[in-house]
Amino acid sequence: MKSKKIIAASLGAALSLSMLCMPVYANSPTVSSIVANTQVGDGQREVSSFEIEVSDESIIQNLTAADFDIINNSSTVPFDVNTGSWAEAYQDDGIELSVSGNKLEMTVNPFCYAGIYKTDWSFQRLDWEVKCLTNDALSFKASDVTTVKTKVLDDTERKTFTYAGLTREYALYLPKNADGSVKKNVPLVVWNHGGGEYNGNLEDTLVANKGLTGWVDAGYDVAVLQMQVGNENYSYGAAENEDKKKLIDQNNALQAQVIKNLINDGNVNKNQVYVAGASSGGGATMRFLMQYPEIFAGAIACCSMDPIVPVHNQTFAALGREKDPFDTIVSNFEEAFQGNVYTWDESTQSMVSKKIDTQKLLDVPIYYTHAENDPTCNVDSSKAMYKAMENMGDKNNKLSIWSDDEMKAVGISNGMGGTLLHWSWVKVLNDNTDGSPMNWLFKQSKVETVSKSEEKVDDKKESTVNNKVEQSVKTGDNTMIGSYAIIMLLAVGAYTATKKVIR
Repeated sequence: MKSKKIIAASLGAALSLSMLCMPVYANSPTVSSIVANTQVGDGQREVSSFEIEVSDESIIQNLTAADFDIINNSSTVPFDVNTGSWAEAYQDDGIELSVSGNKLEMTVNPFCYAGIYKTDWSFQRLDWEVKCLTNDALSFKASDVTTVKTKVLDDTERKTFTYAGLTREYALYLPKNADGSVKKNVPLVVWNHGGGEYNGNLEDTLVANKGLTGWVDAGYDVAVLQMQVGNENYSYGAAENEDKKKLIDQNNALQAQVIKNLINDGNVNKNQVYVAGASSGGGATMRFLMQYPEIFAGAIACCSMDPIVPVHNQTFAALGREKDPFDTIVSNFEEAFQGNVYTWDESTQSMVSKKIDTQKLLDVPIYYTHAENDPTCNVDSSKAMYKAMENMGDKNNKLSIWSDDEMKAVGISNGMGGTLLHWSWVKVLNDNTDGSPMNWLFKQSKVETVSKSEEKVDDKKESTVNNKVEQSVKTGDNTMIGSYAIIMLLAVGAYTATKKVIR
């Protein structure tokens, strides 16, 4: 009888203890939120740190970098610059930890937030994951992140604008004063994105490369405008397709009106409006200059597509004829720069032909850039445009042709058939050292009042762009919530112990 009472008491105690432990299981220490701090990299959004908030600070005490491993983390550039093959996951995750109360900050070697490319040429990705080897409650992946903060992009306005028979989305970055008010009368860069982002999603386009963010990352107090082209890429052969050229010019007409509005609102300095673009955006940039040279103080045309005259091998293949000799291409550009483009006519509400103001076009300083072995847009486009304008008397322009070694120095491999050698915008958007295209651009400025005959290169004066050295802090946001409890009832008797396993 006595033994039965002892057993009953023991079972009762065990049951009571298990009842007490059940709420602990339901409310075990959890991750309350995860913030991913990101910025735009050379080929996608990249994450540089995480901020992890937990419900019980005890689970993040005494953690070290060795307690974590990150899988499928790689560069935003798909091909490894050293091997020339598909980029592999980092061997060194670069993890550093700091703890403050119930918050854990984890800095990492910046990696592609979209994940790592599969190596089967499907261009699909594998998701990254942060694994905690000592406490699975602290493991997480992109879908667990509650907030993603992206440097510069989080400070942009996203709007739509209707003009010239089109409606387009755009992002606009305007620098702010310390009190949060918008700075007035600042320089403006208009970035024309490449063909891969035509007819795409604005957010995807903004993170495809540093077209919007690179100028701000470099420390310049500058407004940046990037419009999302809503139609299909004009691609090869557009130079002999009037409908395609007209549509390029129609998109530009819309952008020109946005620029005029920014100037009229006092946000932008009319003497420091710049335009730049790469690939199809480089070709669109050149047509923009041909349409409205009076707007711009300077331009960068990078690895340009050929919607003015046929240049590229693929273009001549599409047109079904042999490629023209280089001298012929140069002559064709000379003729085109003195020809016609399209502009929007308010009275007829249509695009109409417009004679190019060739002298004003020649007065705009243009920096042509290209990789020597670009397989997508042949280097002849930059060389021929530069030569044509030189033949016409221009003395403002610059030309930089980059070797494979120079491209490798900025992380671009010539492997896989040199596919990435088209990415010469990476060099443009990452370098603001003296003499670089970016540095050069911000030194160009128009004078307030000049006659047509006086608008020469000598009238260009040093820009007043404030080149700040300090960079903004990277930010990001993500949250994961998880709970667990493991109860171990030990011994048969009056003593029962529970242990919550948190490693």
